[in-house]
Amino acid sequence: MLTIDDLTKPSAPHAEYQFGTTEGAKPSIEDNIPMLVDKLGPIAYMRQVHGSKLQYAAKPGIYEETDALFTDRPDIWLAVNTADCLPILISSPEAIAVVHAGWRGLQKELLPKTLLMIMEEFAQDPTKVFLSVGPCIRQYNYEVEESFATIFDDKFFKPSTKKGHLLMDLPAIARQQAKDVGVLDLNIFDCGIDTFSDKRFFSYRRSKKSGEAKQVQPSLIRRKQQRSIMM
Repeated sequence: MLTIDDLTKPSAPHAEYQFGTTEGAKPSIEDNIPMLVDKLGPIAYMRQVHGSKLQYAAKPGIYEETDALFTDRPDIWLAVNTADCLPILISSPEAIAVVHAGWRGLQKELLPKTLLMIMEEFAQDPTKVFLSVGPCIRQYNYEVEESFATIFDDKFFKPSTKKGHLLMDLPAIARQQAKDVGVLDLNIFDCGIDTFSDKRFFSYRRSKKSGEAKQVQPSLIRRKQQRSIMM
């Protein structure tokens, strides 16, 4: 699984992370994970269901019916799989997390739930928490029915050329939810890449239109080992 180096910017000072692409990808996540383990090391990943469940990753392997994982262990990677939804990677001095955030996850406020868990469970100041948002579908390609405007604030929508529809900004919703629980705007890095138009990435909506295989790419994060200081 090839990763794009220019996406791995120093926006997560307490972790290392990578975003996957289509290159070298196998048909299923179950096939991709062993390949990634061989390359990176132990990985905890999820069978995602667009729900609101958050779990602590105590060991590598699969976590069923889960859409967010967190851990304080520096010896395992956390992975989230997406193909238009937001892959959100969270880092802090004491813990990391991954969140699968489509519109359902954002409606259920899984992101602030995860952030508050990190802050409370590990006594982390919100100004020391960092977010990295990976490749996802962008507003100019994310057309939804007008009824979505009853779920999220009007400011996250733009008019669409299709009658009865609007263009929704998922990354902006995620950014606002993170800021609402104290994360600094300058601590939120968004790569800005659109999965629908950029064929280096899988896109669920593009696959529906083109007939190409429906696949997902992983985004991964691992906590950096804290060095002890000799006195």
